[in-house]
Amino acid sequence: MKVLKKVFSILNALIKKGFWFNNIKFQDCRKFWGFNTFNTDVINLGSTSAVCAFDYNGIPLKCFNWALSINPLLGDMAILKNYYSYLKEGASIIIPLCPFSSLAGCYSITEDRYYTLLYPSSIPGYSIRRHNQIKKEMNFPLFYYPIWNLLTDLKQLIHRKGNRVLSDEEMKDDANNRMNNWMKEFSINSFSDPLTLVNLDAINDAAQILNNIIGFCKERNLTPYLLIPPVYHSLGLLFTPDLKTKVIDQLVNRIEDKSIWFHNYMNDPDFCRRKDLFRNSFLLNSKGAKLFTKRVLADLELYGV
Repeated sequence: MKVLKKVFSILNALIKKGFWFNNIKFQDCRKFWGFNTFNTDVINLGSTSAVCAFDYNGIPLKCFNWALSINPLLGDMAILKNYYSYLKEGASIIIPLCPFSSLAGCYSITEDRYYTLLYPSSIPGYSIRRHNQIKKEMNFPLFYYPIWNLLTDLKQLIHRKGNRVLSDEEMKDDANNRMNNWMKEFSINSFSDPLTLVNLDAINDAAQILNNIIGFCKERNLTPYLLIPPVYHSLGLLFTPDLKTKVIDQLVNRIEDKSIWFHNYMNDPDFCRRKDLFRNSFLLNSKGAKLFTKRVLADLELYGV
């Protein structure tokens, strides 16, 4: 019996270190479990692009990346509300936007992982039964592990992926694929057409959430900053002036506090043509994240490069 318990304990621990647990089931959650750093100076919220865009290693400030992959603005609001007590008075809150954050304004936070991160009052339609089930899956993943993920976990364990630089053609293909996927996600046939009522409602929802985040910061003497991280130029070229007006400007122009600092780094010349800084047309790699983080902190006069 002791041998079986030992084997169970080892297998359970291995799964908790694996790709499925940390990158699929509870993606980006581990950094919050047990988080206890008070008087934090700088944090960033955000979604997938922000997860990859900020790396504070080597910065002599208390800085943390609080972004979550595939995280809507409502998720940003919930994370900030649940963890703001760790921030010092006057802390800087970087709020990165994705190019299509505006159209995801109506997206809610219903994934299992939020049950491991947030108070019940922050989760729409909270269920104690679901909460208990997810806690079991978190603590004893061996009982719930999909066996078909074993090969993927082993590959990730043995072969750590490096930052391979894509060719120009691969970058172009990646950019086109991403844009096509965004069009499908938001039910857009052509960006030359007017946005649908559903998308316009989503922009209004996103603006309201964004204004609530800014108001929450101001009420607690926190300093919010807004930005859009850089993309590789093959993707940036697909964001025509008309498209930017529809999906970016319509959101930014609805910010009620006009004193809020905002900068769009999408086509920044220090980044957008350097393939060595990107893992694909949308996401910075580790080298790009270090450079971009220093650039942002310098632009905000929070830390000199």
